[in-house]
Amino acid sequence: MSFLSFSFLVFLSGVVPAYWLVPLALRKPWLLLASLGFYAAAYPPHAALIAGLTVAVFVIGQRVGPMGEDKDNNIGKEKDPGRWIFVFGILLCVFFLCFFKYARLIVHTVADLGGPALPVPDVRIPLGISFFTFEFVHYLYDLRRGRIVRQNFLDFSLFSLFFPTLLSGPIKRYQVFVSEGPGAPGHGGFRATYLAEGLSRMIVGMGKKLIVADSMTSFTVRLLTPDQVTGPGLFVAMYAYAVKIYFDFSGYSDLAIGAARLFGYRVPENFDHPYGRRDLSEFWRHWHMSLSSWIRDYLFIPLGGSRVSPLRATINLVLVMALCGLWHGASWNFVVWGMWHGVGLAALRIMQRRRGAGPDVAAAPGRVRNALMILLTFHYVCFGWVLFAAPSLKVALVAFHRMFTWAQ
Repeated sequence: MSFLSFSFLVFLSGVVPAYWLVPLALRKPWLLLASLGFYAAAYPPHAALIAGLTVAVFVIGQRVGPMGEDKDNNIGKEKDPGRWIFVFGILLCVFFLCFFKYARLIVHTVADLGGPALPVPDVRIPLGISFFTFEFVHYLYDLRRGRIVRQNFLDFSLFSLFFPTLLSGPIKRYQVFVSEGPGAPGHGGFRATYLAEGLSRMIVGMGKKLIVADSMTSFTVRLLTPDQVTGPGLFVAMYAYAVKIYFDFSGYSDLAIGAARLFGYRVPENFDHPYGRRDLSEFWRHWHMSLSSWIRDYLFIPLGGSRVSPLRATINLVLVMALCGLWHGASWNFVVWGMWHGVGLAALRIMQRRRGAGPDVAAAPGRVRNALMILLTFHYVCFGWVLFAAPSLKVALVAFHRMFTWAQ
C-alpha cells in the first residue's frame, strides 16, 4: 500500500479517527493491529515473518543483560550468557536481511568468480526489511549497553510495526518512540496541532514527490542506457537525478513524519538541506540523518570510531560506508557508491588533521571559498549518484566514460 495511493488515504482516514476515539488503554493495540493489517495488505506471509521476528527479538532481548552486570557479580566474561544471546540475536537479524535481500547477489558473485553454480533463491523481498532489521539491531545493542531499562512487549511490537515508518523509515530509536506514545507525559487527548502539523507535512511530501521528483524522470532514465546518450545529456541526467532522489526520498520522509504526527508521535527528521553543505561530513550529517546516525552509533563507533589509529579509522570509515551502500541495494554499484563516499570522508579527515582542524573548521571561510566548497561537495555527491542510479557498475562506468570524453 503506497503512501500516495487512494487506498492508503482511505486506510488513514479510518485509522486516525478511531485511534483518538478509543479509550487511552486501547490506542496502542489498535495502532498495532492497524499496522499489521497495513503490512499484510502487501503480502500476508511477510506480515507473519515480521511478526515472528518481532517476537523472537523481544524474547532474545529479555535474556540480554547489560554489559557489566555479570562483572559486578564477579562472573567472568566467558560465563556471561547474555553476551552469546546478544550475538545470536544480532546474527539472526543479519541472517534474515542477507537471505532475503542479498542471496541473489551472493550466488551470482560466486558464479562470476568461477565458483559452483548454486541455485538462485526465488524469494520475494519483504517490504522495509532494511529498516526494521536495523531497528532490531539498535534495540538489542542498546539493551546490551544498558540504554534500555524497561521492556514491554506491546511497546516493542508497535515500535517494530509502526506503519508510518515501516516501509521507508525514518529509522527510529526505541527509547524515544516509547516516550511519546499513549500514556506518556503530554500524550493525552487529541490536539488540533497534530492534525495541522501532520496534514501540512504530508501535503509538502506529496508535492515534493509528485510535482518535483516525478518531473525529473524523463531526464534520469538516460542513466539506465548511457551508451545511447551524449556526454552533455548524461550531465543533465546526473543533475536531474540529484534533484529527483532528494525530493523523492525527502518527500517520502515528510509523508512518514506527517502520518506519525497524526497519532501524536514525532519520528526523526531525515533531511536538512544537505546540498548546501561545505564538505562531505556535513552532507552526511544532514542527508538521511536517521541512517547516518545509526551507522555512526552501531557500526563506526563499535569498530573504534576515532579512538583507534588514523589508519584503522580510515579503513573503518570506508568499510562502514561500503556497508551503507550495500544496505541501499543488492548490487556492486551500490557498494562502490558507498566506498566513493567512504574514501571522500576519509580524505576529508586526513586533510582536516593535517591542517590541525577538527571536524568543523573553526574559522568560517569567506563567501567565495564557502561557495566553492559547497559546489565541490555537491558535485562529488552528484558523481556518486551516477553509481547509485545505474543498473550495474558496468553501466555506470560507461556513463562516466561518455561524460568525461564529452561523447556525442
